[in-house]
Amino acid sequence: MVDEVTHCPLNGNGEPVKAHIFQNNLSDNAYVSDFYVGNPPQKVRGLFDTGSTNTWILNEAVQLPGGAQKEYSFKPDVSSSFAETDQRAFIQFGSGALSGNFVTDDVRLGSCDGQSSGQVHIAHQKFGNVLKQKTIFNGDNFEAIVGMAYPALAEKGVTPVFDEMMGQKLLASNMFAFYLTTQEEEAQKGRKSDLTLGYYDESKFTGAVDWHDIKLKYMFGVQLDDMLVGGKPLNICQSTPHACLITFDSGTSLGSVPSAAATALIKAGIPTADHMVECTSREEVGELTYVIGGKHYTLSPEEWLFPETNLNLAQGGQRIQHRLGPVGPQLFMQLEGPAPESVNVMVEADTQKHHASKEVNDQVKKACTSSIMSMDIKNDMFLVGDIFMRKFYTIFDRDNDKVGLALAAHEGASLAQTSSGEEPEDFSQKDKKGSK
Repeated sequence: MVDEVTHCPLNGNGEPVKAHIFQNNLSDNAYVSDFYVGNPPQKVRGLFDTGSTNTWILNEAVQLPGGAQKEYSFKPDVSSSFAETDQRAFIQFGSGALSGNFVTDDVRLGSCDGQSSGQVHIAHQKFGNVLKQKTIFNGDNFEAIVGMAYPALAEKGVTPVFDEMMGQKLLASNMFAFYLTTQEEEAQKGRKSDLTLGYYDESKFTGAVDWHDIKLKYMFGVQLDDMLVGGKPLNICQSTPHACLITFDSGTSLGSVPSAAATALIKAGIPTADHMVECTSREEVGELTYVIGGKHYTLSPEEWLFPETNLNLAQGGQRIQHRLGPVGPQLFMQLEGPAPESVNVMVEADTQKHHASKEVNDQVKKACTSSIMSMDIKNDMFLVGDIFMRKFYTIFDRDNDKVGLALAAHEGASLAQTSSGEEPEDFSQKDKKGSK
């Protein structure tokens, strides 16, 4: 059976699907994929976000700041299967805010690229129709956020996209996995990032998969034992050894720790995203290791620390600013209410002012900052984002409530190509009469 609109095998010709989706790398800051909404299908680009649960799609009527033009957007009036509801909501992320009402329509994921056994066609998916937004969409990044976390984080009465796939029995296995590369890898070696639904790809990692039980089915909270910097334990979980959790957020570029842990890092002389530490080089600070379920996952200094910054001590302090990424974790949901007129959506901080004696006031020294931000999310969870997930292939197994981690394969030839070596087709532009 072939989908009448996209001409792809519909849900694997009636069998559960293993679906492959390419991820487009946006300056190593976000990874987005094309998918289709409505009948006939309308193409949008979505960020598949394990740090949130609801799906939000930008309405054509929304005016973007500065008169920015939308490359894609959702036109409800064009879809014959669109249905509106009276349910409204406002959502706050780590890097922005959205508001609108919930609607239902069909959603299609995956492509006929030779790596998929069929396209996933979700009937009557309920999602947020974005009518107002702040600092999430800019016209050339993406037009949708597809929440992939547990239903506990969802709006009342909304079944998340992945849970709809589970409920409609669309997948060969109820799991998904991310393989993320850098723009440099993509340009020089042809390695393209991807997302798989219904399976994980053994060619995308080396060694064995370490499986970790999910202890908090909200995002994907698993046991964190400690963090090490330069090989030295920080004893960061000493006071709460059985309640120290870490989650994996594909919608966040950086990482975060609870505010109490951030204070401990600063006291230990460890740089954070908003606290500079004088250093001669990143190597002086050393590697960062997360000890998760007894296993060590290590990031090199170049992977978790930003390049050294010249610090003019005579200036008495400098202002720095880092963003969590295009989305950041979902922080809260407000029911039945309009979006606030003003929402603080940027995480920024002043560096601690550095004071020096007169002998060094005119010297220019170096300082280090890191990719770790201070943020309090549910149950004081720690969080790692794309920087970590580039290093470690990450599998989310909903059948067994586990997260699998393995060292991502970043050596050798291209690991992700279509069967023809070309990009998947844009099915929204394909004429039915021209299909095979």
